[in-house]
Amino acid sequence: MSAHANWRELFDKVEFYRVDIRILKELGHEVVLSGTPGTLDWKADLYFCWWWGHSPFPLLAGKLRRRPVVVTGAFDYSTCRKEIPGLCYLDRPWWQKLVLRSSLLLADRNLFISKSECEEVTSNLPVKNPVYATLAIDTEFYSPSKAPSAESDYFFTVTWTSRTNAIRKGLIPTIEAFTEVAKKSTNLRLVVAGKHGDYLDELKNLAHRLGVADRVEFVGMISDEEKLEHYRRCLAYVQPTLYEGFGHAIGEALACGARVITSPKGAVPEVAGEYAYWVQPDSQKEIAAAMEMVVATPIAEGEAQARHQWISSNYSIASRRAALKSVLDSLSPEKKG
Repeated sequence: MSAHANWRELFDKVEFYRVDIRILKELGHEVVLSGTPGTLDWKADLYFCWWWGHSPFPLLAGKLRRRPVVVTGAFDYSTCRKEIPGLCYLDRPWWQKLVLRSSLLLADRNLFISKSECEEVTSNLPVKNPVYATLAIDTEFYSPSKAPSAESDYFFTVTWTSRTNAIRKGLIPTIEAFTEVAKKSTNLRLVVAGKHGDYLDELKNLAHRLGVADRVEFVGMISDEEKLEHYRRCLAYVQPTLYEGFGHAIGEALACGARVITSPKGAVPEVAGEYAYWVQPDSQKEIAAAMEMVVATPIAEGEAQARHQWISSNYSIASRRAALKSVLDSLSPEKKG
């Protein structure tokens, strides 16, 4: 279930939804999409739900019909409690906590998309059948360019410019840090892609006040092909995040061979491994220093391919497919019998 009126578009546009839908179909299942109670299929053999907060109706259908329910996603137990009050489980009203706790106990399998999420939730709440099932990056599509890299003049990031998302993804300190670097390198740009949200005007005003309005580009929604080219061509992908349940864009950027400036928060250390320029998300100074280091450091031979290989070896679609197959097989009456 989804709070988004455009849930069909989300299933089509959001990469991790698309990958799971693709995998489920490749495993031989007929997939019926649902984003509202009215579109829920009451004849389904199994309910596969993204997000515990959206699971009550699938759980109701599953329990009434004695059909298994699998729930996956990021639980956000203590996410950004200081910076964005009200976002995490710990800040929810009692009745929402009750719903979320009940979902963890009623789901037949709870699939956590990172080790950090799994460990935090299972250490603090009772969970029925927790399973670590990492997200996947399409490394056949997200890969380094075969052509020689042209000299780049811009940093790149992807985020929906809603207030909450802009804060969580570290967009404000990124713009502030870029301003300092831009004073020394007058040809540099910062390209921000992603759906325009309610905080866009504030971000544009910030860039204007800092004197870089003509060098910070908010390009809005872009195609997968355009995103791929940005990952391949940018100086670095910059996302000094406060928290990531996985960090899909970071994984995509690394798979394309991009240098990544990010922070050791949530699951990001799992995804980035040793292939990141680490900064504290609230440190404009550290972010600027990392940007300057990227500008000053030529890309070493084999560097891009090493990043791609890291993601391919740890976060492939094959790994996610194997995890989902194992879970679904364990819930199949035929397999049990």
